[in-house]
Amino acid sequence: MTHLSNNASYLRDGLTVSSPEKGLAIVSFDGALDIPSIVPFKTAIEDCVEKENTFIVVDLGNVNFVDSPFVGTLMSSRRVLRMRGGDLALSSASQTLQSRLSIMGIDRIFHFYANPQAAILDFHFLGSREQISFSLPLQREFTTLIRRFVSSILTTKGFKPKLIFHVETIIDELSNNAVDYSDVRSDNFFVNLSISRKKIVIVVKNSHGRITESEMTRLSEKYRNPTIDNESIRGRGIPLVKMLSNSVNLDISQTEIIVQVTKIVEV
Repeated sequence: MTHLSNNASYLRDGLTVSSPEKGLAIVSFDGALDIPSIVPFKTAIEDCVEKENTFIVVDLGNVNFVDSPFVGTLMSSRRVLRMRGGDLALSSASQTLQSRLSIMGIDRIFHFYANPQAAILDFHFLGSREQISFSLPLQREFTTLIRRFVSSILTTKGFKPKLIFHVETIIDELSNNAVDYSDVRSDNFFVNLSISRKKIVIVVKNSHGRITESEMTRLSEKYRNPTIDNESIRGRGIPLVKMLSNSVNLDISQTEIIVQVTKIVEV
């Protein structure tokens, strides 16, 4: 572990910065985080960014108080880091401090990690991309199973409940469409999920015996200009998918329909 604070110009009593590995830094404090702490903290963050350590854990294990101006600084620092592909996490806060911070609403922005190592493990995931693929029987019960399975994965990874609900709904809609509209001679439909800290990409593919040119045109138009009708009202329509997504792309061939949906992970 590389310690950075011994010769740093921002050093103040109780502030230390260490880098356990390239790209990561742990900023630790003793005592209170208040207005006099803001400039040293921001300088420490700038120094970390300059060294390309853009995934930062703020260790609150020895902190007994955080005021609202410093909370604002934590939030603005996180935005800066995420714009550079990094992130900022909080760890080791006492239950009393967590409760005080939650009153300020910070629990809606940050996840509280038990220790810096737990945050770093999550950073390792957030800095990467995971691919998961499924081949599922054309049976409606499997759409429920995949929705629940994906929800459990995203929950484990610490994504926000609102985003998880949106992804669940998108997968449910597309999977049900695949079951409803696949060729009766098909055995399976396919789902691919790509997860990163910035976006989640869902691809659902189903097969057809042969789609005519006119049918391909009709389906393409339906996806480009969806309408609210009885089908979409009951929850199977592309309008709902488009509403919950950042982009929806359709690729139709004479034997396959592939829908790709992108959901951006909001800061």
